[in-house]
Formats: sequence, C-alpha cells, structure tokens
Amino acid sequence: MYTIGEFSRIGMISTSALRFYDEIGLLKPSKINRFNGYRYYSEDQVEDIHFITEMREYEFSLEEIKGFIGSNKINLVAELQKKHEKLFWKQQKILYVRRKLKERIKKTQGADSFMEINNKANKLEIKVASKDKPIKTVGISINIPAWPPEDASIFGDLWSQYWDRDVSSKISNKIYPSVRYGILAFTEAGIQYIVADAVSSYEDIPEGLVTFDIPKGEYAVCTFNGETFDEMVNSSMQRANDYLLTTWLPKTEYKHAESFSLEVYDDRSRKKEYPEMDIMQPIVKKG
Repeated sequence: MYTIGEFSRIGMISTSALRFYDEIGLLKPSKINRFNGYRYYSEDQVEDIHFITEMREYEFSLEEIKGFIGSNKINLVAELQKKHEKLFWKQQKILYVRRKLKERIKKTQGADSFMEINNKANKLEIKVASKDKPIKTVGISINIPAWPPEDASIFGDLWSQYWDRDVSSKISNKIYPSVRYGILAFTEAGIQYIVADAVSSYEDIPEGLVTFDIPKGEYAVCTFNGETFDEMVNSSMQRANDYLLTTWLPKTEYKHAESFSLEVYDDRSRKKEYPEMDIMQPIVKKG
C-alpha cells in the first residue's frame, strides 16, 4: 500500500489533485483509515494513475478520462484517434496563423523578402481514375461572392471552424474516418467551398450542416507534396493545380468538366515531413 504522499510522487501529481480525483469519483483510494482519515493506494492503482496522467497530457478532460476507465479498447482507440486528428489540425491552425503573421510583418515593414520558399518538396504525379458511384458528403460551407476570392484565408478559416467545432465527430455513418474533403463547387446558386466527410447515407444530419454528392465519372488525380503541411496547402497546391489544368490536360484526350474540384486529405497529409495529398478535377472526353 502507498500513502497519498508516496502515490502522488508515483503519479507525478499533487496530493490535492488526488483528493479531488477522490471527490469526483475518478480515482478513489483503495483504503481510508477510519480513525485518522489517511488515504492509501494499492499497487493495482499505479497503472490507473499513470493512465490518468497520460490522458491529461493529451488534453482530455477529467470527465472524458472517467469514461475511459473500464472502457473497452476499441472505444478508447477511437477516442485517441479523434484526439490525434484534432491536435494535428490545431497544430496546422497555429502554422497557418504564423504564416499570416509573417505576411503581415512583411507588408507592414515593406520588406522585399521576409522568407525564402523551400522547393525541395516537388512531388507531382498525375493519373486518370474512374469512380463508378457517387460519394455522399456532409460538412460545413461558405459562399464565395466571386472567383477568385479576394482573400484566400477564407479556406483556412473554414477548416479551423470545422475542427474548433469538432464537426466531424457529430457526423454519423462516416465511410472513411481518416479522410476529409475540401470541395470547391460552381453551381447556378453561386460558388461554394465545403469541408466534409464521406458518409454512407444522409440520415440524421446535424442541424446547420450541408450535403454534397461527388458524382461518379472520370477524374484527373494529381498527387503532390510540400516540405510542410502549410507549404503543401498553399504554394504546392496552387502549383499542382496550375500544372494539371494548363500544362497536362491540354496534352490529353480530356477536358475539364469545370463544375467542381476536390482536395483529398488523408493519412499521407499528416506526415511530419513531406506530407502529400491529392487534388481531383472532373474530366470528360474531348469532342
């Protein structure tokens, strides 16, 4: 048995935190001396306190951790994957804000060159792929008054909203839990940008979300990368899209369908070094 002082050192937390864990039912002492009220913890609880400390490091709330204890491994893995993804996009938001700050500093100071762009990441591969059935998607969107938009930061802002509001976790019937789509749609109603998950059906769609059907057909799929995620979704994406539409496509038997375009983010996009992704443009045969 361990005294509360010994156990606090094992768990690397304060004794007051252990008393609070007892009060809320997160981790109760194995034994309390009925004469002096001293708390004692067992050897079996060492794993529990290490687990709690680890989950706190991952920014889970005490209420969430309370639900994890005794939960099956499948549920825990799913929650850890969601947290991993959410923290990844939180990190990307920080990188995005830092880039915007650098641009503001450059603009304010009137400097000719605030930073150099590293072009070591130059993967660029294009292939034609066919989708034999539509893909249903659900997400959030913004309307764009004119194309191109005056401020491209609206795309990053929508992605930030998607993760800040934890939209993905509210969507049921997801097909690909680790894949997200950025959809730029040109319709009679106007121009719309959507951040979405693929779903098996449109049942139980949360209020305020929109739907979009990615149609079946042929697509030009351009795979590219960047030295960092920030570089990939900015300079590399623009370069890849320009090359696909203005250089590669005119040399083929296809032409651009022009109704929409897709950005595909999956596990490759989460790589620390040289992350990569796909952009997909719908195409049809010429003639």
